[in-house]
Amino acid sequence: MNHKPAALIFIAIGTLLVSACTHAESTAASELTVQASEASAPSEHDSRQTPAVPSATDSAPSNPSSEKELAAWAEEKKQDWMDDINEGWEDVVMDIDEPADFLKWYPSDPHGHIESFQAPRYGHLVLTLEPYAWETDAFSDLAYVGSNTMLRIGARDKNLQSVTVVTRDQEHSYEATRENWPPVEQ
Repeated sequence: MNHKPAALIFIAIGTLLVSACTHAESTAASELTVQASEASAPSEHDSRQTPAVPSATDSAPSNPSSEKELAAWAEEKKQDWMDDINEGWEDVVMDIDEPADFLKWYPSDPHGHIESFQAPRYGHLVLTLEPYAWETDAFSDLAYVGSNTMLRIGARDKNLQSVTVVTRDQEHSYEATRENWPPVEQ
């Protein structure tokens, strides 16, 4: 009588039993872990529940509305504009830390006459230009600054809806909107 087939059957059955036991132990351990987690987790009515710790993104306003938040958002957009100039024109201009620095490289460019970036409300910037001799005329210079700024900053910030450029004396103004100046596809 040949015992090899019977031995193979017993080995196969043994392997299946070990596998089943290992799986059962693993499943039992998982169930115990879940039960332990559920038992240690505070319930809705548990007074020991610790308050949620706010993350860094929770503290940053997603839609700034206070005067301080709007001023910070406008300053961020000014920095975006300068970063874009420094990155995009690196072979032509260098070290643009303020809009006036642009005049070192392009003395007649109206962008160098931006005095301030302000945000009357989220998504809307107002740029004020200092008095200077117009490169072309008031409308053309303001339109150039407004549309160029809308394109540059609008490509970085999808929340930017409009850029209004005004002269300090409020005599001239131009508004570029997202609908008129969609961001450049990259």
